[in-house]
Amino acid sequence: MYIDFAIFISLLIVLILSGITVTKSITKISSYLKLGHFAAGFIIIAIATSIPELVVGVTSAIEGVPELSLGNVLGSNVVNLSLIIGTAVLISGKVNFKDNEFKNKITMPFFLALLPVLLAIDGLLSRIDGLILIIVFIVYFLLVFRQPYFDEEEELINKKQFLKNLILFSIGIIALLISARYLVDYAIILASEIGVPVFIIGIILISFGTSLPELIFETISLLHGHKHLAIGDLMGSTVANSTLILGAVSLINPVIIPDFTEFQVVSIFLLILITIFILLIRSKSGITRFRAILLFTIYIVFLIIIVLKLPKINI
Repeated sequence: MYIDFAIFISLLIVLILSGITVTKSITKISSYLKLGHFAAGFIIIAIATSIPELVVGVTSAIEGVPELSLGNVLGSNVVNLSLIIGTAVLISGKVNFKDNEFKNKITMPFFLALLPVLLAIDGLLSRIDGLILIIVFIVYFLLVFRQPYFDEEEELINKKQFLKNLILFSIGIIALLISARYLVDYAIILASEIGVPVFIIGIILISFGTSLPELIFETISLLHGHKHLAIGDLMGSTVANSTLILGAVSLINPVIIPDFTEFQVVSIFLLILITIFILLIRSKSGITRFRAILLFTIYIVFLIIIVLKLPKINI
């Protein structure tokens, strides 16, 4: 068991590092393509930082354990809206916006994270549900791309730097594919050995690992004053996780909810976090360091509840 756990952690580290490589390279690529901060954050960087979840999701669906992806996606959204943005703000300082139009336009997308929860009330994410999620993602993607206020200046790079980052992006994608392929296998092995459902493995371990690219990117963005880029990534990752990724997984292999109680717990926390996050971001003060501690605390409470619900682990 210890060897399997060591291999699992090693694969998770490779997944994280390759995710960070993809994130950094895609930032440069978006600069070359002359996309504004928010558009780049939502359209390119958010999708790039969601690639680990996508690869894990598709792989788990092909392997016949789509519930691993469901746990990963729901867990990642909880992590992103609490631990990730909370840590980024604690390190870099507060995030607030004066533009009321911008505040209004970023409210609805976060609630799209609850769409798969509503579709799964019957205990199943079917292929029809998956198709609905994909359509919602495409429609919102096009709406974001066409928004004129997303046009902001970005530091441009030359063709040589663009090609260099394109190569790094390709290498990172290959590493992601390989590490995710075997990560799913070892997640199944570990779940079997310690008697924990793969859904929980997805919620706790894999969701944390696949969310680290967002942590790196959002922290760096806030430290450099690019708050639109950071929130664009957070919003885009949340939407992509809940629509594109779960939609693709459900189309490949319908997801049966393994334990409805655990599903309810993570869904309730997701609703709480989305509501609190929207209230904070729409407030005049925004997300301060003190409020970031609140988000961080909510994640700790969530983790404690999930761990307490675990069956006795066999070592």
